[in-house]
Amino acid sequence: MQTITIRTFIIIPLFTLLCACENQPAPEIVFYNGTVITMAENSDAASTRPDALLIREGVIVQVGGKRQVLAAAGPDAQQVDLAGATVLPGFIAAHTHPELSAYLHTLVDLSGFKHDSPEAVWAELQQAVAKTEPGDWIFCKGFDPILVHGLETPHITQLDEIAPHNPVVILSQSMHSAWANSAAFEAVGIDADTPGPAPGSHYEVDDNGKLTGFIVEVAAMQPFMQKALDTFDIKDNFKQVLRGYTQNGITSIGTAGVFGNDDKPLMLMRWFSAEDPGLLLRMLAMFGALPERETTVRNFVYLKAESPFEIPDKPERDDPGFQLIGIKIWYDGSPYTGSMYLSEPYLQSNLMQNGLGLPADNRGGAVLSRDVFREQLKTFHDRGWQLAIHTQGDQATREVLADMIPVLEQNPRSDHRHRLEHCLLVPPDIMQTIQVNGLTLSFHINHLYYYGPALENDIIGPDRAGRMLPLASAVEQHVRFTLHADQPMYPEEPLSLMATAVQRKTREGRTIGSDQSISAFQALRAVTIEAAWQLGMEDKIGSIEAGKLADLVILNQNPLDVEPNDLRTIRVLSTYIGGRKVE
Repeated sequence: MQTITIRTFIIIPLFTLLCACENQPAPEIVFYNGTVITMAENSDAASTRPDALLIREGVIVQVGGKRQVLAAAGPDAQQVDLAGATVLPGFIAAHTHPELSAYLHTLVDLSGFKHDSPEAVWAELQQAVAKTEPGDWIFCKGFDPILVHGLETPHITQLDEIAPHNPVVILSQSMHSAWANSAAFEAVGIDADTPGPAPGSHYEVDDNGKLTGFIVEVAAMQPFMQKALDTFDIKDNFKQVLRGYTQNGITSIGTAGVFGNDDKPLMLMRWFSAEDPGLLLRMLAMFGALPERETTVRNFVYLKAESPFEIPDKPERDDPGFQLIGIKIWYDGSPYTGSMYLSEPYLQSNLMQNGLGLPADNRGGAVLSRDVFREQLKTFHDRGWQLAIHTQGDQATREVLADMIPVLEQNPRSDHRHRLEHCLLVPPDIMQTIQVNGLTLSFHINHLYYYGPALENDIIGPDRAGRMLPLASAVEQHVRFTLHADQPMYPEEPLSLMATAVQRKTREGRTIGSDQSISAFQALRAVTIEAAWQLGMEDKIGSIEAGKLADLVILNQNPLDVEPNDLRTIRVLSTYIGGRKVE
């Protein structure tokens, strides 16, 4: 009965969307006097570039020269002179989190993107406390001992001293851990005897059996995160986040594991897709699957909820604006909390032992048992879902692949498109096995840009850092892949992802793993047609070809012609989705 309720919710707004689109036809538009990069399957970086295209009723009708395109247009068609600008298929964010970004949008920002010293971080928190009424919650985001050099993780007593009259929760930049004061723990009914809600997720206690304030992994964070919803207008935040995507030229997003305790995030995505013509962002969502408890391995639920609802039996893919396409499974954690699962230990460094408080021989680990993971793989693969598996470390990737292969052999699906997500350390010797089994990768490429020095010097060392994010190896082995920012982890800026993939440079200008660099054309494929393929939408979006939906981005420069160092300077001039300009 719960599954039927979810499906009813999805079908009703679909009818609304179809009616709205019939009443608001997209204009007929001719774009000319520019450069059109089609990214069609048979094109390459040296292909002849058309200078005009015609769209009608939201669909690309013709691509070619100005004269022939104008001849095919109707008398009332709008004519847009590109004045030398470049038209590309709209960028596609294959792995992002709009609902989590909306949740974090107005939280107190303690990140290393805003602060350059520990003193500045704690001053920001103290200012927030001074402005908040006693008893009210204070939620912070972006805590990052890596980008903020010298910043040490807080103990519960420190947070109690800073905020004696307010519940305080501080989320790490990686979103895999948090810290809270005593008032926050008391408010959600968690104490030192509260068991961890899932394998690999817990509330840390010291040798005396007292809470330290440290909250490990997503499941343990859920009771605190739920409280934040009362502190802001989630609908307004959501709208601002969605506009941020389109302002960066993104026309479709893959929501990789919706966070929350109920279906409200899905309701918001569905509502914006159906009711707000100013957004028009295509949203393809994945459920996040965690077992309700290890002893009931067949009763999978949408994240971890007090009143869980079931995942539908099969994908919902009829609506081009909003679809339920897959299941996200977390197998390991983050390199910045020591929960990424490695075959060899992390470095012994001041950051890892003192900054993060990790033991010297720490290798991270899986966040769920192998038995439960295998059951998840089989259950959702057999139901026809696409699987997206969070795997950062080399040991995690090996175990995921070892458990995936029997599932594929027992129930072959020629076009499953199962994905490995983030892929910081993909062992090169298993790349061919990944390709043979039809798996696809999504690289969290800006790990290198933002955290390259810390990974190289403090976390995994220069040898492993030089092998991380092996894009060139994937190209060599014909493994399909995408690039992603994992917003809110990093800003959702496709041209930044391309720049890192091509340059392999950190923010400081240091080059890491130059032999894994790829061309600008290969990087552009990863944020357009390959991303469309990964989301199962390559017949509708991802390239500029007759018959496809008119999802376009117009740039002031051609990313295939500029110097690699200039990729981040390119500006988005406008974005069109379904033939409509997004304002």
